[in-house]
Amino acid sequence: MATLTERTTVYLNPYVKKYLQHEAVEQNKSISELINDQLAELLEDAEDVATINARKAEPLLAWDKVKADLMRDGLL
Repeated sequence: MATLTERTTVYLNPYVKKYLQHEAVEQNKSISELINDQLAELLEDAEDVATINARKAEPLLAWDKVKADLMRDGLL
């Protein structure tokens, strides 16, 4: 199944563009693939940060309790 894509214009610093061109050749990918891959990683990182921030209020668990629970459940 083909991946849906949409054309857009991005204005890049000339040095960034040159770097992307070299990376694209080295990795045998298009500049679009490189940008899409990096943006996907950035979005994933942003989701991780949001999850961490949402869980900051959760109580901390002692390692001994976690280990005992895992052993009790046969997971360790």
